[in-house]
Amino acid sequence: MKFNKYIKVAVALAGVALASSCQDWLTVYPQNKVVEENFWEDRNDLEGVRYAAYKQMCSTLEKMVLWGDLRSDSYTLSNADISGDVVNHYRNIREGRIELDSANTYFEYTGFYTTINYCNKVLQHGQEVLDRDKQFTSAEWDQMKAEMTALRALNYFYLIRAFKDVPYSTKVVNNDSEVQAFGATNQLVVLDSLILDVESVRGHARNRFTSLKDSKGMITNCAIYALLSDMYLWRASLHQGRGLDQDSVVIRNLANTSYIPGVLQNAEGQSYVNHTVTGDYQLAIDYADKALAALAKQTLENNKGFGTSLYETCNYGLGNCDMYENKFENFVGGNSPQLIAYQRIFKQGNSDESILELQFNTSDNRANEVVTSWWGYGNRVHLAVSNSALATIYSDDNLRNRDARLWYSAWRKLSSESTDLPAYYCFKWSGCSFSTPSSNKCEDIKIITDQDKYSNWIIYRMTDLMLQKAEAFAQLKQQDSCLCYINAVHRRWYCNDDKNVTSQPGDNVLNNNGKTFYSSSAKATIGNIPTPTQSVKGAEQWEIAVMNERQLEFLGEGKRWFDLVRYAERHAGGQNGTQDPREWTEATPIGNGKAGIDKMVDNFLKSEFQTMSQTLKNRFKNRYGLYNLIYYMEIKASNGALEQNPVWNKSTYDQ
Repeated sequence: MKFNKYIKVAVALAGVALASSCQDWLTVYPQNKVVEENFWEDRNDLEGVRYAAYKQMCSTLEKMVLWGDLRSDSYTLSNADISGDVVNHYRNIREGRIELDSANTYFEYTGFYTTINYCNKVLQHGQEVLDRDKQFTSAEWDQMKAEMTALRALNYFYLIRAFKDVPYSTKVVNNDSEVQAFGATNQLVVLDSLILDVESVRGHARNRFTSLKDSKGMITNCAIYALLSDMYLWRASLHQGRGLDQDSVVIRNLANTSYIPGVLQNAEGQSYVNHTVTGDYQLAIDYADKALAALAKQTLENNKGFGTSLYETCNYGLGNCDMYENKFENFVGGNSPQLIAYQRIFKQGNSDESILELQFNTSDNRANEVVTSWWGYGNRVHLAVSNSALATIYSDDNLRNRDARLWYSAWRKLSSESTDLPAYYCFKWSGCSFSTPSSNKCEDIKIITDQDKYSNWIIYRMTDLMLQKAEAFAQLKQQDSCLCYINAVHRRWYCNDDKNVTSQPGDNVLNNNGKTFYSSSAKATIGNIPTPTQSVKGAEQWEIAVMNERQLEFLGEGKRWFDLVRYAERHAGGQNGTQDPREWTEATPIGNGKAGIDKMVDNFLKSEFQTMSQTLKNRFKNRYGLYNLIYYMEIKASNGALEQNPVWNKSTYDQ
C-alpha cells in the first residue's frame, strides 16, 4: 500500500485530541480551518484520507488482539520477565473481576473512532470532489465509497463485539461546536445499520488492485462479502439467543436500496426488510460462497498465465476452496516436512488464501510490535498457549502431534534449546522453519524462529469463510455440509507420520474413541480428528466441532473470545430467566443471557480456568459480562449520556 504526501495533510486535517486532553469521544480537530475548507479539491485529497484510514487501523491492532483473545480459554499468562503489576492487570481482566478500574487503557477505544472518522470524511466529501475533479469518474467514486463504507462497518463491528452497545454515528465531527453528547446505541440496532450500509454497496468495490499488497491490504468486493457473511452469522446468533426468530429493520438514510435484498414498503411509506434467524444463517453461507468465488477470481487474475495458483492446491471436492497443499509424503523417509501453507499464509503474507490483511513493512518503518510483545517465546511475551485447553480438544497426544498447525502455534521445541520450553508458545507470526528430526516422528519436530517484526495481520482468510459456513450449516442442521468444511480445513494440516496407521486422508475411519464421528457421505472426510469431549449430542455436537476447529485454526489471530461470545449469545436462553438489565420490555421480555454464559464456561472456559469455573459464572452475571467496560473518560465526555456497562460498574474515578 502506498502512503503518499497527502497522508501528512490528512493527519494534520484529522488529528485526534482524545488521547491527550479531551472531553469529546469522537472529536476530530482540523489544525487549520483554511486548509479544511480548501482541502477537498481533487481525487488525490480523497485518496490521502483514504490511505490514512488504513494506516490508522494498523495502530489499533493491539486492541483487536486484546479484545479478541485475552479473555479466552486458548491462552495462559506468561509470567517470565513481566512485572507483577502487568501480570495482575491482565489476570484481573481474564478472570472478570468486577472491581476493574475503568481508567484502564485496555478499554480505551478512540483509535477505532479515528479510523471511522477518516471514513466519514471521505464519504462526506466524495461527491463534492467528484463535481470538482473532471478526471475523477463516478465509477471510481462508487468504488471508493463502497470501500470506505465497508471499512467503517468493519471498525464498528469490532466495537460491538467487544463492547456490545457503543456510540454510533456516520457523521463527521470536526470541532467542539459540532460535538453532541452521544449515548450508546444498542448492539442489534448498530448491527442492523451496518448490514444495510454494506448491502447497499456490495459489488461496487474493486475486485482487485494493480498491486498485490493493495488487493490484500484494502477493501475489495471479496472482503465486503466476507464481512457480510460474518455479520449475518453474528446477527443470527444474537437473535437466536434472544428468542427473536423474526424481526424487521426500517431502512433510513440510504439513497440506494436496490442492492438490499427483500425491501418492502409499509403503510407509512417506509422501506423495511424482514429477516429471520434461519434466513440470516443462510445468508452467512451465501455471502461466504460469494467471497470464495470472488477470491478465486482474484487469484486467477493475480496469477494470470500461471493457472489458479503458483503452488499445488487441494480443495477436497469443495468448489472455490483451493487451499495450499502441505507436503508430508517424504517426511517418514527422512526429509523435512514442507508446510507450504504456513510459509505462504503467515511468513510471506498476502497469499492467495488471504482476503484482508493489515500491512506492515520496512519501507515506511511500520513494525508489527504486537507479534513480538504478545506472541512467541522471548523477553516480555505476555501470553502462552493453554495446554489444558488443547488437551480438551485433543485427548490423545499422538493425534495432537500430527496436527501441523500446532507445530507453529502451540509448540515448545526450539532448535536452539536443549530442553523443551517451559510452556507452549505461538510462533505463527515469527516466521518459522522446521527441522528434520532424527526419529522422523512428528513429536520430535523442532522449529527455528526468525522473530519477524513486520508480519502482516490477517483479518479474513479462506478458512475463516469455510468455517463460518460450517457454523451456519450446523445451526441449520445440515450435518454433512458442516462436516465437509470442518474436514477439509483439518485435512490439509494432518501429518500421518506413523507407518502403523494404515488409514489415509479421505478414508472414513474411526476416531480415537472407537466411534464413527465423521459422516461417510461427506466429500472431505478424514479420520483422527478430535471429537468433542463435552457431553453433547445432535446439532450442538457439530457446533462444538466447529468451535474446536476454529480454535485450532485461528490460534493467535484475535478471534477466540469473539467466537466464545457468539456461542454464549446463541445459547442465551431466549426470554427465559432473569430479565436483561437494558433490553427487557413487556413487549419483548428478553432474558439476561446467563444460560449461555454458563454453557460457555462449562464447555470451554473451565478447561483453562479449572479451579474457578463457578466464580466466572458468578462474575459474568449476565450477557454484559461478556463485553468490556467503558473507558471512564468516554463517560465523562458524554455528560451523562453514556452509561457504564451494568456488570462492570465500579471505578475509583468519579463518572
